[in-house]
Amino acid sequence: MKALIIDDEPGIRFSLGYFLSQRGYELLEAPTSSEGLSLAREFLPDIVFLDMHLPDSDGELLLPHLVVPEIGARVIMMTAYAEIEKAVRSMKCGAENFLAKPFDLEQVALILERIENQLRREKESEQYRQLYSTSVQHAELIGYSPLMLRIQRLIALMAENLSTPVLILGESGSGKELIARAIHRRSKLKGPLVEINSACLSDALLESELFGHEKGAFTDASSTKVGLFELAHNGTIFFDEIGEMPLSIQAKLLKVLDTRKFRRVGGVADITTNARFIGATNRDLPNLVHKGAFREDLYYRIHVMPIFVPPLRERDNDILLLAEHFVQTLGEDMGKGGMCISPSAMDFLVRYKWPGNVRELKNVIERAIILAEGHEILPEHIPSELRLAPLPHQVSSAGAQIKPLHKIEEEYIEHVLRATGNHYSNTASLLGISRSTLHLKLAKMKKAVL
Repeated sequence: MKALIIDDEPGIRFSLGYFLSQRGYELLEAPTSSEGLSLAREFLPDIVFLDMHLPDSDGELLLPHLVVPEIGARVIMMTAYAEIEKAVRSMKCGAENFLAKPFDLEQVALILERIENQLRREKESEQYRQLYSTSVQHAELIGYSPLMLRIQRLIALMAENLSTPVLILGESGSGKELIARAIHRRSKLKGPLVEINSACLSDALLESELFGHEKGAFTDASSTKVGLFELAHNGTIFFDEIGEMPLSIQAKLLKVLDTRKFRRVGGVADITTNARFIGATNRDLPNLVHKGAFREDLYYRIHVMPIFVPPLRERDNDILLLAEHFVQTLGEDMGKGGMCISPSAMDFLVRYKWPGNVRELKNVIERAIILAEGHEILPEHIPSELRLAPLPHQVSSAGAQIKPLHKIEEEYIEHVLRATGNHYSNTASLLGISRSTLHLKLAKMKKAVL
């Protein structure tokens, strides 16, 4: 699991960070509210330890930004004894618990154990729901990595907010189209999902496709044509590869998004549309804006709640689930139901970096099913570039020992004492405890040795 400590006291970050790292947490720290929020948005921590008072803001003001669905952190407030009422008020606003400084690591362990159990149950529940979805298309969004769980939360949010434009960003083959379909399906709109690839048509043809044209509007316009915006009424219009859209069409798209009105090519009457907008691209839109290839005003209009689709190499825990899903669905479609992947073949799949993302994995599984003569996919059915991929660095856990909590605390106290040259006042300050408490702990340690 991942944890983030937001506290301006180095001693608190040091002692709590050591304890969490010994517990196996992936850890980041921040001394200010602004740095903490920035890290939380990128790191997506499971748990945040948040100080009530920070140099640039109050912890209560930062709390709502950490518990929003796109981050979804469990927040533990840290406060002084005189602020218990304030901490309780924070819990009513979304905090999971609070710790009074100076805190006991045993108390921290109890709080963490309860939160960890909750997160574990939620993850298992989410995995089950994804694996056994009744919709095959929806099931292709399977995965229980934190990044995919965040996307599932955002899909649910955007399905409820029909007027907000959706921008889906990610590498080619990462599943942007599936996310667009999932948002449309969960929105329960009465109209259809109308898709268009912005890169495959010229300016004139793209304008006619989007807005339609009147009879006689140009040489080949022998009849009136209804555009995609009209077809998508009461539904969703999905612009794939929106980064490739010509600038002239971008200006007209922006006007439609702002006014909800457009005109057919050659027409004079305004047509109203309520189609929901979704766009997707694998391009760097800010860079295109900087180069003048994408309108800045359109970028900010659609960049309200972007959904970043992670590449498969950052979701290595999901590779097994996706591979088994494709073996099942493709095997049935190809008349080879009941197939499985051998452990040795799966090893090759897991260690590969997948530059083509989910699409490449699906193609590799389809090829393996074709080559397999029996009901098991073996290493020889996997392409050579996957089999020749370098092995990841292996760290053996043999001999690893789980230490008792009091032992970790004792080792850390000794570590800080050495760092301060056995200066008791400085050691107590770094540990976030009083000097008298330090002497009591040292006395217990000495008694245990005797």
